Amino acid sequence: MEKQEFSVGDSSTEMKKSDCNEEKFVWPWVGLVANIPTEVEKSGRRVGKSGSTLRDELIQKGFNPTRVQPIWNFKGHSGFALVEFTKDFKGFENAMNFERSYKSDSHGKKDWEKGVSLRDDKLYGWVAREDDYYRSGIVGKNVQKKRDLKSVSQLQEEEERKMVQLVENMSQSIEMKKISKQELEHKVDETSRVMESVELHNYQLNQTYKQEVEKMQTNLQELYQQIVIGHEKSMSDLETEREKLENRARQIYINEAEMEKSRLEIEMNQKAMLEQNEANMEAMKLAEKHQKEKEKLHEKIMEMEAKLNETQELELEIEKLKGNTSVMKHMADGDADLMEKMAKTQIELEARETALYDKIMSMTQKERMANDEYQEARKEMIKFWNQNEDLVSGEKTRVKTMGHLNMKPFVLAVMRKHRCSEARAELKAAKLCSLWEGQIGNVHWHPFKVDESDGIAKNVVDDNDEKLVKLKDAYGEELYNEVVRAKMEIEEYNPSGGYVVSELWNFEKNRKATMGEATDVMLKIRKKVVAMKNKRKRR
Repeated sequence: MEKQEFSVGDSSTEMKKSDCNEEKFVWPWVGLVANIPTEVEKSGRRVGKSGSTLRDELIQKGFNPTRVQPIWNFKGHSGFALVEFTKDFKGFENAMNFERSYKSDSHGKKDWEKGVSLRDDKLYGWVAREDDYYRSGIVGKNVQKKRDLKSVSQLQEEEERKMVQLVENMSQSIEMKKISKQELEHKVDETSRVMESVELHNYQLNQTYKQEVEKMQTNLQELYQQIVIGHEKSMSDLETEREKLENRARQIYINEAEMEKSRLEIEMNQKAMLEQNEANMEAMKLAEKHQKEKEKLHEKIMEMEAKLNETQELELEIEKLKGNTSVMKHMADGDADLMEKMAKTQIELEARETALYDKIMSMTQKERMANDEYQEARKEMIKFWNQNEDLVSGEKTRVKTMGHLNMKPFVLAVMRKHRCSEARAELKAAKLCSLWEGQIGNVHWHPFKVDESDGIAKNVVDDNDEKLVKLKDAYGEELYNEVVRAKMEIEEYNPSGGYVVSELWNFEKNRKATMGEATDVMLKIRKKVVAMKNKRKRR
């Protein structure tokens, strides 16, 4: 073991003179521990007790240092360590207790400076002051790092300045909160007006929706009645025709050709009667099914409207409670009663939000079920129309294949580009069309971007898309527009699948057809079937 020390000599000649007589300390507060036992390792380097061990020992004594940092030089551990305390006056109190502890045990700074011959093996400790700050050597350099000299009165003045600044900041904050409170009150009033406007708008929408549902129900009822009446009349007419043909067949015995002709007419009439009967039965079943589905849908709509009104009332109450809570937060500064009232309001708000969430989830589930039934009815109608295309030809409402490419723009574009005959152009156009059908069905190709210029987010064509730019440059605007139209239809009606789908479409207004429009076409189909049957009867 070997004791380490530094020369104190005439330290007063190495310190700078202070401008005042008040004692100055090194700040942030730091103490010095000297005479730490060290030993020499085989490598020749000195080692000693670690800083964490010294810190734990000082904490046990109640001095609460934040860190103990041994001082090292080129030989290793110097035998000295810096004891760091917190920057506040509590840290100063701990530092002075630390110094008094060593001083009372005759191991303070003055005891250390008496010389090596009067020292023992124990540790010496004191609080660093101005002379330690300006001390030469490795100890003085470590004391000076990120530290300064300050008197207690200077620190008190700084604390007072900080307190004054804090008071000024708090005053400004109070003024800002008053302004914020006024703005919030204005926003609450504005929100109340908006909610009243929304309530009126929702009421008008509900009235319009009820009128449309009633109109659709009336149309379906008329369709059902007409189908039933038409079916009965068709069966009666066919039965009368069958009896006439049978009577005619019984009267023909001599002319075999006439008999064969009558037999064929009977067979054809029976076959037509069976086909007509099957078609009428299918139409009746479809009408009955639609009628039942519409009745169920109407009941669900009425139930959803009642819950929607309850939900809107809850939303309005929640918005008002949120506004009251925001206002009370800014007004509750230190007011216990207002704080209690605000807590009750917050609990009530959470309960209302939970109730609103449950109602919304219930409405969402029922709306999803109603929408599934609605979509199933449209699918059956699309299937029926696809099987009877001749009955709906020429109608403004028909089945449209969404995402299907028309061949005509491809043929015209190829003829313009390659200057070839229509026959050759059709072959090349078929290959080109097949290629772009594959591109349109590619779910990873998304040649669109979101446009919010008018305040509503919507997809628009990306003019910089590499594939579309090349297509437009090579084949022109018309073919470019056809590909964009088909891709936009796929994106809207089947974005996840990427393949074409069928949809009821109003070709006159170029939009998806409503069930009311589809019902009107069904009535026309019924009239066509009756007219065809009457025409066969006259023959």
